[in-house]
Amino acid sequence: MQSVNSRIAPHPAGVLRRRVALSAVLLLATLLRAWGLHFGLPNLYHPDEPRYVASAQILFKTADLNPYSLPRLSSSALVYVVNGLAYGPYYAIGKLIAAFDAPQDIAAPVVPASGAGRTAMPGTFLLGRSVTLLFGVASVFLAWLIGRRLTDRPAVGWLAALLLAVSPTAVAHSRYITPDTFLLFFVLLAFWAAVEIGRGGRLRHYLLAGVALGCVVSTKINGILIALPVLVAHFYRRRLKGLRDPRLYGMAAAAAIAFVLTTPYLLGDFRKVIGDLLFEGRHYSAGHPGMEGDSFAWYVAYLWQTEGPLVLLAVAALLRGLYRRSKMVIFLAVFPLVYLAFISSFEVRNARTLLPLLPFLFLLAAWLLVDVAQVANLRHRPILRPLIGLAIIVALIALPLTRTVRETLDLLRPDGRETARVWIAENLPAGAQVALESYAAFVDPQRFSVLGSYKMIDRTPDWYVANGFEYLVFSQGMFGRFYADPARYAAEIAAYEAFFQRFRRVKSFDDGGYEIRVYKIERP
Repeated sequence: MQSVNSRIAPHPAGVLRRRVALSAVLLLATLLRAWGLHFGLPNLYHPDEPRYVASAQILFKTADLNPYSLPRLSSSALVYVVNGLAYGPYYAIGKLIAAFDAPQDIAAPVVPASGAGRTAMPGTFLLGRSVTLLFGVASVFLAWLIGRRLTDRPAVGWLAALLLAVSPTAVAHSRYITPDTFLLFFVLLAFWAAVEIGRGGRLRHYLLAGVALGCVVSTKINGILIALPVLVAHFYRRRLKGLRDPRLYGMAAAAAIAFVLTTPYLLGDFRKVIGDLLFEGRHYSAGHPGMEGDSFAWYVAYLWQTEGPLVLLAVAALLRGLYRRSKMVIFLAVFPLVYLAFISSFEVRNARTLLPLLPFLFLLAAWLLVDVAQVANLRHRPILRPLIGLAIIVALIALPLTRTVRETLDLLRPDGRETARVWIAENLPAGAQVALESYAAFVDPQRFSVLGSYKMIDRTPDWYVANGFEYLVFSQGMFGRFYADPARYAAEIAAYEAFFQRFRRVKSFDDGGYEIRVYKIERP
């Protein structure tokens, strides 16, 4: 698989400009992701982050490669391992400044209910989020590298990297201690290796592809579809003779070794590991309240809302490539097309699932734009060319960058969860029995008798009365998802209404557009 252009030795001045341009994009990507990295702290609003932090801490404190007390530990094992290793320098610095005497001094997060936690050591979350940020910025670099190598046009790589740098979805998930940005990085790493394999492919490229694929499976198994372009690149050059190529089996061995090294629990309980790896598939098939419906239509609408005209440009680039029978465009489109079809087949849909697809969309759009710009440049005076190019770039990134800024400001703005937390701590009697559902305000289990549940309606009103509860804390993050779709969730709404009508609402908080309700169970 040859590149579209012959290679020409670049002029030194051109090389310098490209390096400066790439550095600017990477700096922009870093600043956007670092802005808001401290969101919520010391409160913990993300439902998944505390589990990854607690698991990484156990790995660091005990070096136990099989801590069964943690749920789904082998799912996204690479995230636990990487974050566990990050505690090495973190602890060393803490030890140096006398903040820690022993690893056990690193405090675990306190989470009475999902999405309603708090940490005594915000630095532990800044550590994990910073690790994710590094993978996010590295993904921007890989987008640049892929665009440059695939097309031999540095401008394609630079523009694709810029689009990924400002993407609202990519920026948001580069701040969370979750596997999604890790997956993005290893998907792009595998594809870059596939590009190199298509250009000739040395053994190191096959081994790199294998390592990336092993890490993909250890991170989040849905990304394994990136193996398709790797195999396409291999068999395109070798045809059926590729089955006898030892490099193919070297790649498979590298994938297996990388998977075992990044999923150390595999040797402890193989059956549990496989079950956990398949958890996401079962979860996406079974349904998730508030995230169900026509997945394909939802994904298309989400892409249009977040990326705007870039979606149309990517589709146009794909159609043009198909019309011209461009092997390079087809090669670039294999993964995103199959991946979109795959994730659209599930009942559950969310933004983070789209993340691995985004850089391929940006690469297609950038490729088309650079081609059009080259044709347009021949028809305009030299003095107008850079101005036209700058105007196009500004127009393209205006929508995603504006949304990224707006979402970051919203993320940093205190909302009803914080005002409710303060009010509860100051006004409820110490020792009161309090039940709260997911995404509610943090209620200190050291001060109150707290029961956390996924949603309040998992139990009946009579159950809370019979078990002596005094206060119930409801969250828009949970009950709001049902009221947003009354046709689908009529039974759940009726169950919530039974609570709201039976008990007395003593306080409501809606700061920042996020509602928390506190109800009191009156006693005769």
